[in-house]
Amino acid sequence: MENTSSLTTRHLRPTAHRYPHQVESRLDQLLPGCSTALAHACREAPDLLPYRVRQALNRVLTPALVPGVVTSLLNLPRAEHTYSRHVLHADPQGRFTVVALVWAPGQASPVHAHYTWCAYRVLSGVLTETHYAWDAAAGHAYPFNSLSRAAGQSVCGHAGLELIHRLGNASQDESMPAVSLHVYGIDSERVSTHVNRVLASVQRVS
Repeated sequence: MENTSSLTTRHLRPTAHRYPHQVESRLDQLLPGCSTALAHACREAPDLLPYRVRQALNRVLTPALVPGVVTSLLNLPRAEHTYSRHVLHADPQGRFTVVALVWAPGQASPVHAHYTWCAYRVLSGVLTETHYAWDAAAGHAYPFNSLSRAAGQSVCGHAGLELIHRLGNASQDESMPAVSLHVYGIDSERVSTHVNRVLASVQRVS
């Protein structure tokens, strides 16, 4: 979870163009036009924004392009003990960050909600997504269902405790990593600290 690539640690003042020296992003190299489509989606009203971003991902990630994207992402360096995270694009205005995640069999995220809106699509393999309900009185999250997200499926959600989940690659086949592409409504400088709201009090799935 701590493995990031292309993630700047500089603290810049908010300006119209937060990353003036950014070269062409890896996202634009892999999927020409994707960052533009996502930027257009970010012009939507807040209640529609994650859904429009999800639609933009689905339009751009055509069946002809996905295999090449997956191959390129699998060739990037990987973490040994957790899933690997690669920052592919930082929006120049800080509105969103695009991150690729590579999941080896058995790797999973912690149970978390989000501080920001998000959208993701599975590019290869299968991810298991477990959903949790928040009991405010008990200060505890309880699992209530688990779904398989196969390649081609996409999901989006708003910030807050209405969407609490855990993602992971439950495959037993060591040759079957899963790859997913995520868009978060936050600038890249804070993507490691202000995306996942990890919940400390959780009932695990038996």
